[in-house]
Amino acid sequence: MATQARDPEFSETRPTLERSHSSNGQGARQVAEATARNFSLVVGGPIYDLLLRFHLVRESLPNVSRRIVAVVAMTWLPLLLLSLKDGFAFRHQVRVPFLYDFSMYGRFLLCLPLLLLAEVVIDPAIRQAVTEFVDARLMQDQELPRFENVLQGVQQLKDSWIPELILFVLAFFPVFLWQHEWITGALSSWHTTARGLTAAGWWFAVFSAPLLRFIIYRWCFRYIIWTVLLWRISRLHLTLMPTHPDHAAGLNFLAMAQKHFGILFCALGCTVAGRVANSMLFEGAQLSSFKSVMAGFVVMSLIVGLLPLTLLAPKLIKVRKAGLLAYGRLANTYTESFDRKWVHFAGPPTEPLLGTGDIQSLADMGNSFAFVEGMRIAPISRKLALQIAGQAAIPLVPLILFGTPAPELIRAVIKMVF
Repeated sequence: MATQARDPEFSETRPTLERSHSSNGQGARQVAEATARNFSLVVGGPIYDLLLRFHLVRESLPNVSRRIVAVVAMTWLPLLLLSLKDGFAFRHQVRVPFLYDFSMYGRFLLCLPLLLLAEVVIDPAIRQAVTEFVDARLMQDQELPRFENVLQGVQQLKDSWIPELILFVLAFFPVFLWQHEWITGALSSWHTTARGLTAAGWWFAVFSAPLLRFIIYRWCFRYIIWTVLLWRISRLHLTLMPTHPDHAAGLNFLAMAQKHFGILFCALGCTVAGRVANSMLFEGAQLSSFKSVMAGFVVMSLIVGLLPLTLLAPKLIKVRKAGLLAYGRLANTYTESFDRKWVHFAGPPTEPLLGTGDIQSLADMGNSFAFVEGMRIAPISRKLALQIAGQAAIPLVPLILFGTPAPELIRAVIKMVF
């Protein structure tokens, strides 16, 4: 119907047939595709290489179940055994016995396994998203070497031993010496009594808690790596179409990958839920006093979960603006021709109005412009926001159910339904 719209971001839109079938183009695309398919946020790094050397992980990952059993056996199980040995596992000697401490369940039986499970949930989704840039031909052949360099640079940063060493030192630094929860307080517990730290308390302070912190810190580092990758990709020349039906110029697959990070916020939510449950059970705190904390956690999870995708906003804003101008000009040209032919024509029409395709073409032009006008400035949808917020809030739901009086809960449900 009209020539392809021209714009710096989506001109040169698709590679020509000759270029896409040239030997050089095919070779560059194959190399870039291989690099993308080998990209990983999880595999690699000094800690991974050490575990691989001791056969604690397989080269292709997944043996997650064995690693979960191993870390639970090294973190939670010794605390149970030492508490049983000292008589601090049940209520007869201390106010907060180990088996009644919900924060330990939240940390080591829920959060820690979820953080390990996240490796096989997030990594394949990230690899698929990275590969999609090549498979969907979102960049031309001459841009593929730059894309390959971006992937290799980010991979080298992730595999560097310096960041993991810093994280390891920060995680195992004896912060318990200054933490309030390890100072003798009004409530005796399985980890602290009037005489100070118990045997289980020492194991928690020097090994269990630092190991959990290290895994959390390492996921934070991986998340930063993913953010850096998206930022560097946003600086490449991408072939983006403002009329793409995903309303994100063809980048909605990034939102599909981003939702998998929700398992991390769910894991962290388990630690928050455990602490709140302890305060309600042993200190007599009311659920209402933690509403701002729980709401703040969900909101922060949502902000952090969506933040990497906002780095693509400048490029998508440029694509949308250029698309509105280009398709506006195209629409103006077509509507002028339509007006001259069917509205302000001179003499009898050259063809019957009934059955003409001009009316449908005019409607299609309007739909194309509406697609550009409705394009999002970031690959973020309401569905993605609800998914991330929902996963962060899942561990808090039992607290709300058990901490809310039944009549008030029933009224809230009826209000939501009706």
